[in-house]
Amino acid sequence: MLNLWNERQSAHQRQMFKYLRYVFNDHFVLALLFIFGGLGLGYSNYLKSLPLHADYFYAKPLVALILVVTLQVGNLATLLKSADIVFISPKQAEMPSYLNKAFNHSLLFAWGFDILVMLCLAPFLLYATTFTSIQLIYLGLVVLSLKYLLLKRQYLALYQHKFSQLSYKLLLDVFFSLLICLGALYFNGLYFVLITAALGIYVERMVKQIQTQEVFLWEVAIANEQARMLVLYRFFNLFTDVPFLQAAAKRRKYLDRFLPRPKPKHPYHYLYWRALVRNGEYSDLIIRLNLLGAIILYFVHEPWLAFLVSILFIYMLGFQLMALYRHFDEIVFTHLYPVTEKQKLQAFQRVLQVTLGISALLFAVINSLQTNTWLLGGEIAVVLFLEIIGLTGSYLKSRLGKRA
Repeated sequence: MLNLWNERQSAHQRQMFKYLRYVFNDHFVLALLFIFGGLGLGYSNYLKSLPLHADYFYAKPLVALILVVTLQVGNLATLLKSADIVFISPKQAEMPSYLNKAFNHSLLFAWGFDILVMLCLAPFLLYATTFTSIQLIYLGLVVLSLKYLLLKRQYLALYQHKFSQLSYKLLLDVFFSLLICLGALYFNGLYFVLITAALGIYVERMVKQIQTQEVFLWEVAIANEQARMLVLYRFFNLFTDVPFLQAAAKRRKYLDRFLPRPKPKHPYHYLYWRALVRNGEYSDLIIRLNLLGAIILYFVHEPWLAFLVSILFIYMLGFQLMALYRHFDEIVFTHLYPVTEKQKLQAFQRVLQVTLGISALLFAVINSLQTNTWLLGGEIAVVLFLEIIGLTGSYLKSRLGKRA
């Protein structure tokens, strides 16, 4: 089973690196540098405006809330597949060694993320509260211990159904974590380090006992892993095509009045709008990116950063929607239409321009509301419309030429 884990881990890492190459392309990396640079500069200026050890009343509850939210990031990665319930189930007695490897792998990545969060929160705690360096260390140890316990709860859920129930998730992952974080922030953190360490020892003994008494829940384990991978695939799908995603089509009859009617001379104009609205992959993508972009822009105060974020989200949306151009290529009847490739491209360009134009107007309005000036919104709208012209023009033709 250890060899199986090593093989699965190597295959999983190759797959993740393959998609990460598309995520961290030159444009996105450059945009991230500007975005994180701007956020870091704003955070630094905010900290400089605070008197040292000011002890603001909202600081500790805010940090506790942030820690509880970030603790939910990172789940147990078992890398199990659907066929394992048939081919590996006879080796159930050897599953603990496999799962221990999976747990250690998941814990390592989760701890890395939690350490980064603590490093980001450390300056705020030192400035906005009366925290000392040793208290920060205690709080960090408490956070790492809590993440260990949260992953162990997911481990236990592979053997007992009750640990998968929503009540257990809310009680252990949210309320218990919030209580411990608040305790470590308001009282001596060393006590809570010892409490979480003792709980970790108790839970470890419970796991070993349950493994010898309970049957491994293959269906639950496989379903959890598929749900975890689905989140990753949806993220990667923002940047490139992911064949593992199969979105279901929805009728959405209530939108028919807003869509163009079929015309014999422009069949693709009709087809592209229907696919954009009814296909869950594209409609969900549009909703997610617009919501995420609008939320980020609402909290951005620097005009240059607002420009950059708006340009980035329009680019991401346009880049991902380009896959819609070949959405009907597998249908043999579309090749019988008396429509030239130029007409097909023109229909797709119009659909893409309208879709991106609506998103550009949304971002411009959000910027205007956030800054209380329509001048910035108008400037952003002009820049975004110029970007849309470039995206749907020569850039679109070059991208489609590469895919041909």
